[in-house]
Amino acid sequence: MSAQKFSRRAFIRGLAVAAGGTALSLAAACGPAAPTVAPTQAPPPPKPTTAPAAAPAATSAPPAATAAPAANPTTAPAAAAAVAKPGSVVQIGRRSEINPLWSPLKTAGGEVQIFDLIFNRLIAPDEKWTMQPDLAEKFDVSADATVYTFNLRRNVTWSDGKPFTARDVMFTYRLNLTKSAGSRQAPRLLQIKGAKDFYEGTATEVSGLQMLDENTVRMTLEQPNVSWVSQLTHSSPILFILPEHVLKDADPAQLDNHPFIKKPDVSTGPYQYVQFVADQFVEFKANPNYFKGAPKIEKVFVRLAEPPTQLAQFERGELDVMYKVTAKDAERLKSNTNLSIIPLQGLGVFQIAWNNERFPDKRVRQAFMYAIDRESLIKVVLRGEGRLVHSTIIGPEWANYNDLNQYKYDPAKARALLQDAGWDSGKTVNITWSKGFADIELAAPIVQQQLKEVGFNLELAPLDSPAYIKKVVSEPDFDLAWFSGGVYALDPDISSAYYECANWTPRGANTTHYCNKELDTLFAQGRATTDTTKRKDVYARAAAILNEDVPTTFWWSENIIYGVSKRLKGIKAGTNDYLWWNIQEWSLD
Repeated sequence: MSAQKFSRRAFIRGLAVAAGGTALSLAAACGPAAPTVAPTQAPPPPKPTTAPAAAPAATSAPPAATAAPAANPTTAPAAAAAVAKPGSVVQIGRRSEINPLWSPLKTAGGEVQIFDLIFNRLIAPDEKWTMQPDLAEKFDVSADATVYTFNLRRNVTWSDGKPFTARDVMFTYRLNLTKSAGSRQAPRLLQIKGAKDFYEGTATEVSGLQMLDENTVRMTLEQPNVSWVSQLTHSSPILFILPEHVLKDADPAQLDNHPFIKKPDVSTGPYQYVQFVADQFVEFKANPNYFKGAPKIEKVFVRLAEPPTQLAQFERGELDVMYKVTAKDAERLKSNTNLSIIPLQGLGVFQIAWNNERFPDKRVRQAFMYAIDRESLIKVVLRGEGRLVHSTIIGPEWANYNDLNQYKYDPAKARALLQDAGWDSGKTVNITWSKGFADIELAAPIVQQQLKEVGFNLELAPLDSPAYIKKVVSEPDFDLAWFSGGVYALDPDISSAYYECANWTPRGANTTHYCNKELDTLFAQGRATTDTTKRKDVYARAAAILNEDVPTTFWWSENIIYGVSKRLKGIKAGTNDYLWWNIQEWSLD
């Protein structure tokens, strides 16, 4: 296969980002935490006595992405010298439920925030979701988008001093393709030539995965895929590179019991893992040898608390960053002179996954859409910080389809559809979500009442995050599951990870267990070409299928609102929730 290159700018314009991290906090199977000797709480940052100078807070979200962005130059810039300020600490809030098994093979959503501090990808996005060099300083793509060659950085070491090489990349991919490891990346990586035989145990090597030398890896795919690099960069779960020298002797089937998975203290990222204290914090220290430049802040604490507690901590100056401030709270906090409110353009979708095996009749799912007054609810819940959507194919600009059924509020039509489907009005359907999700908890009682009015009994059953993950992802046993997230607006092929037949949970990201072979074919056609006109036509048909079948209830795409202390400098906010992509550049007044 010729490795002839075509324009990287044209390639990135045609790039299809395969999936995004969800708000499901998809975690690994539960297991005992490593023992720690630690203080009982993370030290609070000093409270500012006056409002320090800061860039003005954003008052509205930046413009939505109009196309997959063009890439910057392929060669990575030299890292700037920096030294962490002694005693400096930044504190980031997140929900208290977290799984202390740090396995990138199985985890996405909330835990990705942790992995982004300590691990790296081959290529990573910046604040505009333009792909930038990470562990790979550049990559080349063949003209037919089947051969990808990654040239790795030569100045990277693991935190224990061992050099990072192509062997680590090869090991990581082979581990993810080892069936007994249970990686949620496996369905996507099966696109590599020979990967299916390796996964099923009929081959000992992956023929399409080659180490050309210590600093070069080549991947050859079975079929063209213009989105391949982004699938490795933005997918759910994201493929972080792991240390071969630490894990090479581990039994893949028992990986969750390995000491490294409980304490990942060998890494390449801007920070190094220190400890986890249940229901309190995760602690990190600066990596002085980080290849993009040593962080300016010595320690990071990810503080664990439910949203109401986080809000109080944030207002008292005990948190520097609060994730997902509600629109109502954001309006109030704008008057606080010590805080900045930053709404980031949302790329994800607020949605309810149906267990399509239990509810195979699309008329029932359609009735659910008609029974809910989404237009009124979005005004109450988001206060203008979002837009209604009618499928998960919502961007970029050329892939917005306005001719879809908008499912306007129509209780009479909902009743008629349920009657046609032979729906038993005495049946009760359970809906679950991860506790503490403020937008869901505001909308849920209203939705429950509106559904009751059309003869659909909904039982509200929120769960703690580990129980929710088990019920929805790792051991699927649910009726309806409510969640939000992803980067759907970047490219229409993102939806493929969540709806293709091969991607059912627990192995993949298709929580609905929906399967439509025609839709699978369209996704494959769409990512096989960089011709935007052809892609637009293909994904119009895909969007129409999703809109008709409603395997999930489509709500809206909401902006992500961050609260940030004005003493924190260097944040470059762009879209969605990838706020700390440049955390090594952050500093404190």
